[in-house]
Amino acid sequence: MNRREFLRRTAAGAALASVGTLGIGFAQGPGGRRDLIAVSNAGDADTAPSVSLIDPDSYQVLATVPLAGSYSLPSTRWHFARDKIWTGGPNDAVHAYSLSSGERVSELITDSSQNYTEITPDGRFVIDAARFDDRYLKIVADPDHPDFGRPAEQFDTYQGASPCDMTITRDGRYAYAPDRGGDTLTVVRIDPFERVAVIPMESFGDAPLEPYMATVAPSGRTLLVENAKVEGGSETGSESIFDLADPENPVETARLTPEDGLGVGPITSEFTPDERYGIVICRDSSELSIIELATATVVKSVKFPEGSNPITGTFVYRPDAETFFVPLPGRDAVAAVTLPDFEVATLIPVGARPVGAAYLETPLPERTEAGHPLGVALASGRIFPAGCPDRCCGKV
Repeated sequence: MNRREFLRRTAAGAALASVGTLGIGFAQGPGGRRDLIAVSNAGDADTAPSVSLIDPDSYQVLATVPLAGSYSLPSTRWHFARDKIWTGGPNDAVHAYSLSSGERVSELITDSSQNYTEITPDGRFVIDAARFDDRYLKIVADPDHPDFGRPAEQFDTYQGASPCDMTITRDGRYAYAPDRGGDTLTVVRIDPFERVAVIPMESFGDAPLEPYMATVAPSGRTLLVENAKVEGGSETGSESIFDLADPENPVETARLTPEDGLGVGPITSEFTPDERYGIVICRDSSELSIIELATATVVKSVKFPEGSNPITGTFVYRPDAETFFVPLPGRDAVAAVTLPDFEVATLIPVGARPVGAAYLETPLPERTEAGHPLGVALASGRIFPAGCPDRCCGKV
């Protein structure tokens, strides 16, 4: 039996929504703001990439619409009032996709097969860490600028650094990138665009640490760094906590491993709006590890169905945010995790292989104003038992 037939038979995970235009059902925030969680569905052999648009208050899928590509780590953390999503890859490039049109609107070819991007808070630039080129690029993100999608500035870091992520402070002054190839943390000043420090990270004996993902707190006081390895070279992973009292001289104050209750395979992280907790997304154990930052201890684990394999997650960035949205590519669903109890409120069925989620404040004007007929949007979710033999239950 093929995958599509299998999904039809698992009717418990299916949700059918009839909508007219993208404007229907959007939550209205302060000042007429429209909040939206845009979930990237990578698709599979039977399904093209798409975006599921979720109302963050009702947890309803408003529509599932085509997109020319997909994003797993979208560059949207600070600048929300827009419809363009920037992301690294595929095809050795940095891409921008328009949710309004569904098209790819920019492609910048780099010399690296992996690129990690983040947008500056003013929305003017995207900063790219080109991993296999040991290079940082400052890319013009203003769609009205004649150099849109082209590098405004760039510089090389040390050979073999392999910078593996990019996170920017809310004030737009600094960016941080873990160097997977050199066991260091690089500090980048945004303006002027330059490297200001390379901070060594202590390894576990002779085994490399391989720091590879990072997230800076909204206040700019704390940085979380995900490391691929632990003592002895095991790839179960570890989590480093940095104090950024001096933003140009980060100091590692704690490091957590599975022995401390951390999940397996930490891949990305976030902070709760009050910054009391860090949320570490652990792909290989399909869970969230909740870290109380004041004590640097894991205080809770949020378990997802086996084989969910989460990669990233997002909040609605407003003070009253109470839900953390986590795409589960192994379940064709998005988990809505509520605060402060850190419980899974529901699994929201979406498209095939959801790999990324972005919070945006946008009415998607082109499709809305044109009255773009969407007809019926079907979102199918897989809620499978442990040990399911079907091939689509496995890792992405």
